[in-house]
Amino acid sequence: MTKARILAEARTVFARRGYAEASLREIAEAVGIKTPSLYAHFPSKEALYEAVYAEVVAEHTAFFDELVRTSADLPPLPRLRHLLSGIGTFYRDRPEQHEFSMRAAVDENGPSGQSLREIFLDSESTLAEAVRQSYDDGVTTGAFAGGDPEGFTALVFVVMDGLFLQYAHYSPVLYAERFEQTWRHLSALLSA
Repeated sequence: MTKARILAEARTVFARRGYAEASLREIAEAVGIKTPSLYAHFPSKEALYEAVYAEVVAEHTAFFDELVRTSADLPPLPRLRHLLSGIGTFYRDRPEQHEFSMRAAVDENGPSGQSLREIFLDSESTLAEAVRQSYDDGVTTGAFAGGDPEGFTALVFVVMDGLFLQYAHYSPVLYAERFEQTWRHLSALLSA
């Protein structure tokens, strides 16, 4: 129970203050333990941050894996829309996770940038395959113009990253408008 509580409180502190500004003392106080007690669970601040990061990525991955599962029987275009709409759906109910992810992605590379990038890249394989399969299905059925499936998959991930940033900067109403504009243009390009 203490390890789970440490991870939860560390996520809050890292989300609010970022890795560099967060202190182990602040995290320990939030948990209700003394700072040296953290070392019974995590050998360093870096290890704690990486554990929080891995937990956040695992939740993100589980959510999108479920979106992939629930959209598998949809036609290609609605399937892609379902996957893209997951960005707003996921973060709407998880503002702290969005703040943590923003800091991890934008403000800092993290204490061990390469291992964090590997955690993230490993997590997106199911989603990438679902995007690629949607594209291939659309081309096969004639719903999409043919092209480069790898390039299209990269494009969708760039759009998702943009939506992630848009979610941080705009009101829910403006975000929804921007999503609809983006979707209208992307779907028109696919059908061209």
